[in-house]
Amino acid sequence: MRRRQFASALGALPLAGQAVAPAAWAEGDEWPTRSVRIVCPFTPGGSQDNIARRLGVKLGEYLGQSFVIENRSGASGSIAADNVAKSPADGYSVLLGNIGSHALVPHLFTKPPYNAFTDFETVAWIGTQPNLLCCHPGFAHDTVAKLIAAAKAEPGKYQYGGSGIGTSPTLAMELFKQKTGADLTLVSYRGASASMADVVAGHLPLCVANIDSLMGQVGSGKLKPIASTGAQRSPVTPDTPTFAEAGYPDLVVTSWSLWAVPTGTPAKAKEKLKAATERALQSADVIDSMRQGGFEPGVLPPAEADAFIKAEYKRWGEVIRAAGIQPQ
Repeated sequence: MRRRQFASALGALPLAGQAVAPAAWAEGDEWPTRSVRIVCPFTPGGSQDNIARRLGVKLGEYLGQSFVIENRSGASGSIAADNVAKSPADGYSVLLGNIGSHALVPHLFTKPPYNAFTDFETVAWIGTQPNLLCCHPGFAHDTVAKLIAAAKAEPGKYQYGGSGIGTSPTLAMELFKQKTGADLTLVSYRGASASMADVVAGHLPLCVANIDSLMGQVGSGKLKPIASTGAQRSPVTPDTPTFAEAGYPDLVVTSWSLWAVPTGTPAKAKEKLKAATERALQSADVIDSMRQGGFEPGVLPPAEADAFIKAEYKRWGEVIRAAGIQPQ
């Protein structure tokens, strides 16, 4: 073969490393080919952790690979979120995003370790759960109206237990104080179980937490629910009114969850994860499990979820500033 003919033939061949797959192939088509990390910002055993594990099992069944829960709790969800934000955008690191990681952390830290809006892409909405304000059964001011009146009459006298200032239950109470003028004093605890125990023991009159954290003691009669922050009454506490019913529609507050991945994750991987999640959220056993913990599953398109997150970011920024909470 002459030199010119050889060069022409060589030019028709694919270069080393050049794609030779069919045109329909796209990055992420084969995802997942190995186990996927679900990074959870909560300790094992809570409702959010349980939801992540329940969904992880279903995702494994549907997608043929294991979904492993990795708990990285602390700092209002920023530890887990930062870990995923700095992970490769390949679909193998998924964050259980929440109100803390996406709407609160940007306001609670002078220099957040990540940007909730540019470092992540929302893949699938999971659902919401309300917070619950409870009191000791012997506490006299056991309705919203009575509590507001008492807290105004004796400013600062009544204490409530909460899991630190950077959580949705405690910030819901800050919003309650701002909207009603009630003067209540926060006592911070490392977790809901500790504050709940002190109310049961009679050391504090009130505590606030995600609804699932309090249901055991409510069911046994050791805590009395005053009101929930849901838009409607929770099926697990049907006799407990909402703050909205008590005349405060601005006090609808939920702790919400979603799947988020690092920006740049292949579209096909995101599409598969979204479809598998929505399928799991229609499964009867997943629905029952979530609702038993006071968590309401739901599907929200990513664009609507992103709009909701931005609204929550704005809302809680205003609450945090009005409360005089200084970023760390």
